[in-house]
Amino acid sequence: MCEDPQLATADWWYTLRIPAQPWMIGIVRSSLRLALQQHGRLDLADTACLLVTELVTNGVVHTKSPVTVDLSCRSRILRVDVHDTSPEVPARVNAGWDDESGRGLTLIDSCARAWGVRPAAQGPGKAVWFTLH
Repeated sequence: MCEDPQLATADWWYTLRIPAQPWMIGIVRSSLRLALQQHGRLDLADTACLLVTELVTNGVVHTKSPVTVDLSCRSRILRVDVHDTSPEVPARVNAGWDDESGRGLTLIDSCARAWGVRPAAQGPGKAVWFTLH
């Protein structure tokens, strides 16, 4: 039985939990691409992988705790939730042209159909989510 209502009502869903290890981010991307391929949604793979990389990297770097990625699809709308243990809501920063970080939320805002932050369904932390159509 699925405890997250978002996943419980999905046509299909996939969950991956990783330790706070930067090398695991590539595994998340590969797993996401394979899940989308399996369900005939490779059209969303490049954008979804780019955006999930931003969110998982933020979780790994800033919380140094395990990160859970929930991928779900309902009525051909893809939703990705990235859960971490920090209650802090991510804030957009004005990155300079030569800064190596600070563009993640701007990128998500530009590429996703919608996105937001919600408290974790269970335990401490939050989920940052986005949708693609």
